[in-house]
Amino acid sequence: MRKINKNKFDLTDEDLMRYNKHILLPEIDIQGQNQLLNKHVALIGLGGLGCPIGYYLSSSGIGEITIVDKDEVDITNLQRQILYTNDDLAKRKVDVAYDKMTALNPNITIHKLDTEINLNTNPNIFKDIDLIIDATDNFETRSILNKLTLQTKKPLIMGAAIQMMGQVSVFRNDLDDMPCYNCLYGDLDNESTSCVEQGVLSSLTGIIGSIQATEAIKVLLNIGESLQSKLLVIDMKFSNYKVIKLVKDSNCKVCKRKI
Repeated sequence: MRKINKNKFDLTDEDLMRYNKHILLPEIDIQGQNQLLNKHVALIGLGGLGCPIGYYLSSSGIGEITIVDKDEVDITNLQRQILYTNDDLAKRKVDVAYDKMTALNPNITIHKLDTEINLNTNPNIFKDIDLIIDATDNFETRSILNKLTLQTKKPLIMGAAIQMMGQVSVFRNDLDDMPCYNCLYGDLDNESTSCVEQGVLSSLTGIIGSIQATEAIKVLLNIGESLQSKLLVIDMKFSNYKVIKLVKDSNCKVCKRKI
């Protein structure tokens, strides 16, 4: 595994070959690829969204990735969760994801946490992490992650997919006076339905997850214009895409006060 060497250009010959197509991009180049190799991203949730995200974070050369999930692989997952196969049924998702991501890129460091994010989660688990990706499937966990990232001052990339519609947003909870997840969905509770009840198009989770992985790279390298304080809404049934600008809620119960 690679020894993280902060802020130094230490690409190996293998790195130059593996990440050649990134290096050819003027937005990334050698300097940007080296920066990615020295970043640490936490991926919360290894379901329909987390699977493509995990693959793309690994193949893109994010040097350190912490994966978090408490579930086992179930046959109903296989319709959309592309990290797993029939041979993985009843195995822990973090174990399978670790093996698949490591096989794809053995030169990065992957940490696995077989746990759930809840009200008792210690925010110190995000202490050395540069960015957090929310690939969970319920509002309760998303709300907790929002609070934890505000508390630890970490950027948060949220994605959601249900039926044939998906959403992606970037919440800069590492910056002051920015809208947070609660500003957008403050009145929702965990009784709101998920894909478990309503179903989801398999390819939609790949689209949303890929966008989340792309936004992560853009935020980490400060490339172009991200979905910061914006909500991308995708309706695959009618091939409709729209971006909604988000504003801070002055009455938000979470970010208007210190956590």
